[in-house]
Amino acid sequence: METNKASEAPRKRVYEVFEPYCKWRTEDGGPEILEIDLKGFKKEQLKVQANEKGMLIVSGERPLDAKKWIRFRKETTLPKDCNFRDVRAKLSKGYLSIIIPRKLPQRPPPSPEAQKNNNKKGTNWGVKIDKGRFLKVAVVVTAVVLVVAVARLAEVYRHPHHAAKEHHVHV
Repeated sequence: METNKASEAPRKRVYEVFEPYCKWRTEDGGPEILEIDLKGFKKEQLKVQANEKGMLIVSGERPLDAKKWIRFRKETTLPKDCNFRDVRAKLSKGYLSIIIPRKLPQRPPPSPEAQKNNNKKGTNWGVKIDKGRFLKVAVVVTAVVLVVAVARLAEVYRHPHHAAKEHHVHV
């Protein structure tokens, strides 16, 4: 039995390249979000990459029919203040949302003047305490302790037989 070699040859895909609709959204103080309209795609057909060079690459392909496929590739520069390792993507209702979180702002080292001002405040276990506020709290705590002590002394003088409690051990 003879086989037809032409029918066994792998079929070549024919690709149609398209440009999906994209929209950038920024939430106040939050991440930047790139939304891409990809109706008909499944998440297995998509690829999202972010790299240390500051590039975001989104690509995908899916079949239209037995011979024809569609595909796209989108490249964009990530914002300078983003953390590329924390980029996340979610496909929902035909829209791919790529969440690009911002880096936490780096606090500059304190100036020598600020360090002098900080030295005027006391520190306990690394916690800065305003000495004026600490003094107010100390006065209140001392007053409460004195009131409790005076009340206890007054009770002892009124009932001297309760003052010395004894513990009896039975032999």
